[in-house]
Parts: sequence; structure tokens; C-alpha cells
Amino acid sequence: MAPLERGVQPVQPRPLTTDVVITLGAKVGILLLNVAGTVVIARALGPTGRGAVAVAFSFTLLLIQLGILGLHSANAYFAAREPAQISRIITNTLWTALVAGMLLALAGLAVRQLFPATLRGLDLLEVAVVLIGVPAALGNQLLQSILLAEGRMVAYNGVELGMSLLMTVGLIVGLSVFSFGVLGAIALLVGVNVGGTCVFLALLRRHRIRLRGFDGRLLSEMLRYGSRIYLAALLAYLVWRLNLLLVNSYRGSAAAGQFAIAFGFADAIHLLPTVVALNLFPRIARGGATDTGAVFRSLTLVYGLLCALTIPLAGPVIRLFYGDAFSPATTIYYWLLPGIFSYGMVAVLAYHFAGRGFPVSALLAWVPGLVVNLAIVFPLLSRGGSANVAALSVSVSFTLVLALHMRLFASEAGGYRSLIARPRETLVLVGELLRVLRPTETH
Repeated sequence: MAPLERGVQPVQPRPLTTDVVITLGAKVGILLLNVAGTVVIARALGPTGRGAVAVAFSFTLLLIQLGILGLHSANAYFAAREPAQISRIITNTLWTALVAGMLLALAGLAVRQLFPATLRGLDLLEVAVVLIGVPAALGNQLLQSILLAEGRMVAYNGVELGMSLLMTVGLIVGLSVFSFGVLGAIALLVGVNVGGTCVFLALLRRHRIRLRGFDGRLLSEMLRYGSRIYLAALLAYLVWRLNLLLVNSYRGSAAAGQFAIAFGFADAIHLLPTVVALNLFPRIARGGATDTGAVFRSLTLVYGLLCALTIPLAGPVIRLFYGDAFSPATTIYYWLLPGIFSYGMVAVLAYHFAGRGFPVSALLAWVPGLVVNLAIVFPLLSRGGSANVAALSVSVSFTLVLALHMRLFASEAGGYRSLIARPRETLVLVGELLRVLRPTETH
């Protein structure tokens, strides 16, 4: 691994368990703040205004998802492996955010002109404000990934949590005191993203950022790596989200609503393996001594227990928050649960392979999952199957993807033994987590 730029001191790494606790706490806080923000918008603007703001936020995320091309992962991978290149990576990031962001904004205008129903509820000024903020939203993700590469997890999570807090407080004040409306809420989002970009740049200023010409060779290498990550993420996204659209198409909006509620539970409990995998990734990329097999083995039992604990809770929670009309979501969730577990465990191995350069075989492991999903869900839904069929299809698909990832890892590690859970080892890990959570005694 190449040295850092002259005068830049390396960040002292913390234990994986510490970074996992920091990140998980921040993600839970962000989740709660986002829920609070949606409640504030819904109460202040009603269903129509809530829908318009949701469309604006979702359209921004969709443009970023389509246009980022895996560069956030490439930033983290190359910055972790070659710290001496971080200054050039930041320069490339700024140019990419500016140029790609402008191109995505133009694409957004084209969508509004060609498919106006897609952005129904937003006038031209509101759409324009959404699109003005795209470069900053793109820059946030790309710059944040460099902090991940450096292991600066307090800064990585702190800025994101601060942005969510500022957004929620801004919505409460703006909507209740200044009668913001939809345009004000969108403008606030853009302002928070611009502010976030400035904070990330300030945190990275030690790398002596210079707006010189971008490094085409480095960008080409990063795109080759990032495109594989991008395609794998797209395939996973299709397995998750395509079934929701198919349920809506064949079984109607009520079934789709119930399916979406079950998905919401999946997103919440999936935070744990995602956070573990995220913190594992830069350690693998840096060539550290982190044992992915040990992480996988311990998480198998911890995450499996977490999934099992949701079984008796899912029904009462769904009825309490959403009412009896959404009770079928409980059964859908039960059918989804094996897929939720498998997808969480896949995240650990997928991030391991990403830290190893993400070989093509890791990308191809997702293809059978998508094929099997379509082979199950299309014929059964078209013949009158319920939304449970779509949930079962997701579980079968992700279980297959997990099996293929385990096979790849076993061939690298010398056998499946490295992936078999060991209860005693897991108890040691839980003990470490409890020590991290225990407040420091002061005398």
C-alpha cells in the first residue's frame, strides 16, 4: 500500500466492534429522524403535499442511483488501498459531481418533458430546484466514502446524522412557523446537501485539495471497478423491488401496500449486517488482518437470533401502527424472513469481495438469483398467486445467492469450515460489543 501524501498523518484504526456500534447508533438515529420528518410533512402538508415531497426526494435518489456508477465504492476502495492518491481522488470527485450532476439534471428535465406523469404534483420551479441540488447530493456520497476509506467513522456518521437532524428541525420550524410548503421543503433538502458537501470538504482539507484537471487514467480504473459493484447492486435492487411492482400489477395496490410494509420491516432489521459489512470493507481493502470468516460466523448467530425475535413481534407491531387492514403483511413478512436473513449474510461476503477488487465471479453470482426470482414470481402471480408468492420468490432467490457467495468464499478460504458458526466465538464477540457500550467509569 502506498504511503500518505507528505504531511498527512494516518488515522489510527479502532476495533471493528467499536466502529460497528458507532455506525449502527448513527443509522438508527437517522432512521428515527427520517420517520419524524415524514410525520411532520404529512401533518403539515396533507396527503397531496406529502406525496409531492416524497416524489421530489425519491426522484433525487433515483437520479443518483442511476448516475453514480459505483464510484462511491470505487472511491472507498482506491482511497483505502492507495492513500497517496486521495488528493487526486477528491479532485476527480469534484469534477464528477459537477459534470455528472449537470448531466443527470438535464436527464431529469428530459424525463419531465417526455413523461410528465412521473413527476405529477411538482411544478416546473419545484422540479428545477430538485435538479439544482443533484450535484451536491452526488458529491455528498462520493466525499463521504473517502472518510470510510480512512476509517474516520465518527466524521463519516456524524455529518450524515447532523444533516438528518438539520433537515428534521428545519422542516419542523419551516412548516410550522414559516409555512414553507412543498417548494420550501425541497429547497431545504438542497440547502442541507450543499452544506453537507462543504462540511465533507472541510474534513478532507488535510489532503490539500486543488481544482486541477481530473486524472483520466485513475477515473477509468475506478469506473472499471465501480461498474461491477454497480451491476451487482442493480441486480440485488431488481430482486427486491421488481416483485413489489409485480404484486401491484397482478394483485392490486392494496396487496402492494401490504407487501411494502413487510419490506419496511426488512429494511429496519437489515441495518445490522449492512453496518457490519460497511465497516469490514475498508479493512479488507487496506489489506488488514481482519478475518471475514470470523465476522460471518459470529454474525450468523447474532443476526439469526435477531430475525427469530421479530417473528412474535411482527404481527402486533403491524396492527398497532398500521391497523387491521394491513394484517396480511405479517404473513408476507414471514415468507420474506429467510430472504432477509440470506441477504444480510450476503452483504458481509459481497463487501469482502469488494475489498478484494470484486472479481467477476462475485458479480455473476447475482444473475441466477434474478433468473430464479423471475421464474417463480411471473407464472405463479399470473395464475392467481397471492403476495406471499412474491415473498417466497425473494427468499428462494437470496438463499441461492448466499449459497453461491459461500461457495466462492470457501474456495478462497480452503473450505466451508471457515463459515460454520461457533457459539463460543460469538459469545466473545457479544462480550466485546457490551464492553464498547458500557460507559467509561470516572473517578
